[in-house]
Amino acid sequence: MYESDFEETTIERLKLQGYTYIPAYEWMARESLRDVVMEERLKAFLHHKYPSIPSSELPRLVSLFTTVDGLSVEKRNERFHDRLVKGMTFSYDEVGETKLIDVLPIDWDTPTNNDFVVMNQLAIDGHFSRRPDVNIFVNGLPLVVFELKSPYREDPSVHGAHLQLQHYVKDIPQLFNYNAFVVIADGVRTMHGMPFAKMEYFAEWKSKDGHHIENNPVHSMKTLIEGLMNKECLLKYIQRFIFFKKDKEKSSKIGAKYHQFFGANIAYQEALRAVGIDGDHKIGTIFHSTGSGKSFTMLFLANLLRKSKDLENPTIVLQVDRTDLDEQLYKTFTSAYSFIGNVEQAGNADDLRTLLQNEGGQIILSTIEKFRIKDTEEEHPVLSNRGNIIVIADEAHRTQYGAKGFASNLRHALPNASHVAFTGTPITMMGRDTTEQFGPIIHTYDMVQSVEDGATVKLMYDPKLIPLDLTNVNIDTDFAEIVEQGSSDDALEKYKREYAALKKVVGTPKRLHKLAEEIVTHFNESIIEQPFAKGLIVSMSREICVALYNELKKIPNCPSMEIIMTGRTTDPIEWKDVQEGSKYSHIKNDAEKKLLKERLADGEDPLKICLVVDMFLTGSDFPPMTFLYVDKPMKGHTLIQAIARVNRVFPEKEGGQIVDFIGIAEQLKEATKQYTNLGSVPKGTQLDVSEALILFLQSLEGIRALIPEQFRSKSWRSLGKVEQEDLLANLVALFLGSDIEKDYLEAQLILSKAYKLVSNQMEVRPVVDEVLLYEVVKTQIRKVGMKDFESEQELERKLTKLVDTSLEVKGTIDIFSIAGIEKPDISILDEEFILDVKDKPHVDLRLKLFKQLLENQVKLTFPKNKKQSQQMSELLEKTIRDYHDRVITAADVVRLMVEMRNEILKEVQKRKDLGLSEEEISFYEIIASLEEQSFTNKFIADLVHKVLKEMKKEFKAGWTESHRTDILAKVKLAVIRVLNREKVTGETLKFLTNALVDEAKDKYKGWPMDA
Repeated sequence: MYESDFEETTIERLKLQGYTYIPAYEWMARESLRDVVMEERLKAFLHHKYPSIPSSELPRLVSLFTTVDGLSVEKRNERFHDRLVKGMTFSYDEVGETKLIDVLPIDWDTPTNNDFVVMNQLAIDGHFSRRPDVNIFVNGLPLVVFELKSPYREDPSVHGAHLQLQHYVKDIPQLFNYNAFVVIADGVRTMHGMPFAKMEYFAEWKSKDGHHIENNPVHSMKTLIEGLMNKECLLKYIQRFIFFKKDKEKSSKIGAKYHQFFGANIAYQEALRAVGIDGDHKIGTIFHSTGSGKSFTMLFLANLLRKSKDLENPTIVLQVDRTDLDEQLYKTFTSAYSFIGNVEQAGNADDLRTLLQNEGGQIILSTIEKFRIKDTEEEHPVLSNRGNIIVIADEAHRTQYGAKGFASNLRHALPNASHVAFTGTPITMMGRDTTEQFGPIIHTYDMVQSVEDGATVKLMYDPKLIPLDLTNVNIDTDFAEIVEQGSSDDALEKYKREYAALKKVVGTPKRLHKLAEEIVTHFNESIIEQPFAKGLIVSMSREICVALYNELKKIPNCPSMEIIMTGRTTDPIEWKDVQEGSKYSHIKNDAEKKLLKERLADGEDPLKICLVVDMFLTGSDFPPMTFLYVDKPMKGHTLIQAIARVNRVFPEKEGGQIVDFIGIAEQLKEATKQYTNLGSVPKGTQLDVSEALILFLQSLEGIRALIPEQFRSKSWRSLGKVEQEDLLANLVALFLGSDIEKDYLEAQLILSKAYKLVSNQMEVRPVVDEVLLYEVVKTQIRKVGMKDFESEQELERKLTKLVDTSLEVKGTIDIFSIAGIEKPDISILDEEFILDVKDKPHVDLRLKLFKQLLENQVKLTFPKNKKQSQQMSELLEKTIRDYHDRVITAADVVRLMVEMRNEILKEVQKRKDLGLSEEEISFYEIIASLEEQSFTNKFIADLVHKVLKEMKKEFKAGWTESHRTDILAKVKLAVIRVLNREKVTGETLKFLTNALVDEAKDKYKGWPMDA
């Protein structure tokens, strides 16, 4: 089978959607191979749609639509899209009178009034001649391009298709003046994206209706064509779900992903219901995982609402509960001005009241606290009684509740408004029920599906312990002497508790210095392979944050960093001093925080690390942020929001890493309890570290054998700049163009792969710089040689997940590494395995032994024969033990959660493969419990299908009641007949008949209501 077979199948699928197939050679009216618009078809549509326009004027109208100017293809594409969606006012003369008419090149309201054509292998001349696989024309306009790679060969992939499309954009740019979006496919993955976007921003279309997700890759093309390319969805997508995002002078074309498309559409339909005559003003709740693009979904919904004829010029209120979210949402909406129009941001409560008293048609952003009551008011005044006001609440929060709360004021101010909630945080976590206020959940997109789709990246969990030891045997005496002067016994006890608390223990200078060393080492080693990466350090207090900053500054090669915190009048005055090597003090004003946000979001900006206590943990979007260093206990909403800072998609970023120094797993278990639904995750691979080390050392010796002795340098980074450059030049000259250039590149590739497997091992630290040297030389050779190594880079990225997710801190106790346990992907956490995992009777002897060894390793040198009065030392001992235990327990909890999750996934997949429904599972388990060797899984599943089918034929209302023994007998007989046909006899027949009927009596007692 060939690529052409895949192409023909794709065309057949499009024909099933009502597209007309025209082979390229039949486009007879084409005057030049440079032509890409089927002008005759566009003219025919315009003539039919606008019969009042004279035929003689149609060529000029076609030319006005298809002639686009702009210095770049991107700019021309933007201008055409605006013309395509909004149309134009066309003027023409008729009997000496100028006529004006609004004209659209597509009938957006009635898809069937348009002309849909699919054409393959159209030869196009440009800078070079090219033949895209499949083109989709709507009314003669080439709006979609498909580039396909053979499903029947291993080599071609969607990455190759994407690269080919990039060449098309350069070689035949006239085609992409009109392009709405492109599709790439290799038979296993089918992805859609904008024509100028990087591969990381392409996505699969996994649903036909927004509720049922198709994760089976072999159905990817079928799902995209039936879910996106059907005529109605295609036109709706092009008209309402593509926009151009402005960022300073840059413009980026953005298209919705499937969960955004369906989420916004479902919410829009519910809005029409909610504002109707019998509507309840509760649109519903949309639960989309943090980081999956809720702001864009809200933008798409707002556009649907604003352009709705049914809502008659509605007012849309975007309501958030924090200023940082208000700013972020405002930036998102204003960057899409050409798409959404003008957006008002309420500056204060009076400004908000003025805006809401206008007649309509506005989009207003406000924080919830601006719905406050003035001192002279007993209740909030009614601002508008209109029924076409839609309130969109972002991150529905506890401020939504309470009779005298801000949200109550909002509802009193807008008594006839309808409300919809967007959240990435289950409100039940906060002890409230969102559905009471906003209506039921109408669309869900959870963490598991988000990672599966690539809407967010996976998160790896890495627990580490910095051991503490109490060595002062006289601490109780010393402490008492300090405190007793002028202090009461109560004061003494108070100080004991305060200074033995976790915050004091983790904030000791020695520990912070060690923490600083670990963070700098981890970060610098990690960015060798991902130079765009940023890090976020979360500390327990502002004082610890400053102290850690000072310790970090002492570490050689510490990356550029800033503290983000607001000031108080009680702060040390030196916190307002401009810091050495920075333009800022530790205390930042709003303008400085805004600027630093922009710098953290820029992968090329030299600012690498940000230290915070609470700032930037919510309402901030930093795609390059890769490492979250946690040194502060967190829980619930705050914890999930914090870890979501590192789950954003960014080019070449395959995942985020949570480096846990404090032990957050138990809180993570609770926080993620309601964040996900059941999903699937690829099974990981266990690594034998000792074998990997041997492989690495062998590969290192292999490349050294190619390097003359005088050019080997393990400490080359300590050389002067000129010496470094000369060394690199000599090495590049040695290999470039020589007989051993290929040998060197192959040896370096093997070394790179081997290094990624062991980069977290202490044994390789002495040669890290040497490995980097060989990497730099390879890059120089490639660059000088002008060779295309994109495919090799992609291969290396896939084969080196570990370097992208975990270049582990050296010198600390790495919980998983020492125990020989693979770091878990916490993106898969869900309530099925999180519930009470910690308390389940599951013992891992390897981890248990490791914990005992670890406890010996960090054993505290406490004095023997402690007296009753030594309470301070006891408090400190307990705090330190708890601190150690929480990190060890964190590792245990996360590992157990992931193990149980994987077991559940295996079972769910098995049932799915067997075609078992939820109601059939219990019957399957009854038969499987017999452990009959002759009963295969497939046999049992088929038997269940047949038994249930026959039983249901006999069920009647009340069939389990004592007076309906006749019906019960018929049900039993039906089961026996099926079992007999399947050769089930003897005691097995007797047991299964009774067991299956008993299960049916329990499950279908209320038949037919329980059907």
